[in-house]
Amino acid sequence: MQKQNPLVNLWQYLIKSHKASTLLSLGLEFWLPLPLIGISIWLGGQSVANQMLSYAYDTSIYLEANHQVIVQLSVAVLAIEAEIKQQTGFTKVSIKTSDSAIKTLDIELATIDIAAVEIGIAQELGLDLTTVKRLTRYQFTE
Repeated sequence: MQKQNPLVNLWQYLIKSHKASTLLSLGLEFWLPLPLIGISIWLGGQSVANQMLSYAYDTSIYLEANHQVIVQLSVAVLAIEAEIKQQTGFTKVSIKTSDSAIKTLDIELATIDIAAVEIGIAQELGLDLTTVKRLTRYQFTE
């Protein structure tokens, strides 16, 4: 004869005894298997999560961090103010636009030479050099 599980023996004993009526009245026939179900779901979920996390994914097609994104803005420039800071060796450029989304653009150029500043502004904005010269006002600070 085959050995039965001790839990089955306990269950059969409880059913045969008069304590089964109190067990059934408390609703324990529903609550007793819940911890076993919870543990089985927890272990099963953990094994599925471990299996999913152990997959090798090729993320090189999704993530390209070595490429720079070049943004071309087409804005109507109203005025360009260049503040040349001679002691630090850079120029802070503030560009006022008539666009409703972008009111001002701020650029820092690592030069204090006026010709180089104008060329840098023209390259950043995609404008011709004569327009940049006409719209730019300079301020020299120490």
